[in-house]
Amino acid sequence: MEFRDLRGLIDSSVAYEIAGQEPGVHLGVPSPTVTLVVDLRDGLDVAGPGLDGVQRFRVCLGGMHHVPYRIHHDGSQRGVQLGLTPDGVRALFGLPVAELSHTCVEAADVAGALGAELHERLAEASVGERGRVAVEVLAAHLVPDGHARRPRLTDASCRAQPDAAAAWAMILRTGGRVTVRELTERSGWSARYLTAKFNAEYGMGLKQAARLVRFDRALADLRRGMAVAAAAQAHGYADQSHLSREFRGFLSVPPGEYLARRELAEL
Repeated sequence: MEFRDLRGLIDSSVAYEIAGQEPGVHLGVPSPTVTLVVDLRDGLDVAGPGLDGVQRFRVCLGGMHHVPYRIHHDGSQRGVQLGLTPDGVRALFGLPVAELSHTCVEAADVAGALGAELHERLAEASVGERGRVAVEVLAAHLVPDGHARRPRLTDASCRAQPDAAAAWAMILRTGGRVTVRELTERSGWSARYLTAKFNAEYGMGLKQAARLVRFDRALADLRRGMAVAAAAQAHGYADQSHLSREFRGFLSVPPGEYLARRELAEL
């Protein structure tokens, strides 16, 4: 089972093994995916939305959010981080991504044996094999009765509300450069109806979702070395200051500071 077999359900997969760094704080950056982290050391110490102070997780499931989480570490980190799409959350856990919005939970609380199986299998795998093993374990939980390799998205409980899903798809397709009016007109429903359905499915409003996706796309380009002004223009911000304000809103720091601290592994 390879990563491409779960295309549309898993957005990213990164295995990491870090040692000998200075203790610090890593930022859990807002994004349009749900983060699943399997920590293979003493547990992941996390603070942020929905949490009462710093809490420790073995297999952490973090919902979509608009302000960063802060992951405290002692200089050594070992585990796997996966980005799950909203469809992936439904297929794996049978619930809308809204139920995980702005909080972190222990995977066992919503996925039963899946969390324990992930931890056990990944603890035995080498760094190079962890991504493949993680996908293999998740795929097994998508297959009913061990038969055809087909996600359970055919089950009604695993499908998103169609009007909300269509709006989400358009937000992704346009990179967040779409207005609430355009989304409403395309749906054929009133703004109140579509907003209510969207909130129930994704845990945020239409405008919030579009802002988050556009920020995520701009951040990806900045990480690849694009200049801030160029990223602002490429993603439809009014100017560089507009993108900087969005950065402060999502990360509490301007783009230049975030990128400099990331380069020094301080975030």
